Amino acid sequence: GTHTAGPMCILGKIFKSKIIYIETFANRNRKTATGRLVYPIADLFIVQWESMLELYTNAVYGGWIY
Repeated sequence: GTHTAGPMCILGKIFKSKIIYIETFANRNRKTATGRLVYPIADLFIVQWESMLELYTNAVYGGWIY
């Protein structure tokens, strides 16, 4: 969740790790707090709804990933 994933992604980026983030399946029409935080630093940002590609223009549609 937001309290864990976001800070870990930022910490990983500080240490020059590649960041791959999968946006939650729960939202299909608005950005999450973690998504807004991680999107600018992610090397690969995956969304699970095609409609989310309008919000995250550089994201990749991955379909339903559980």
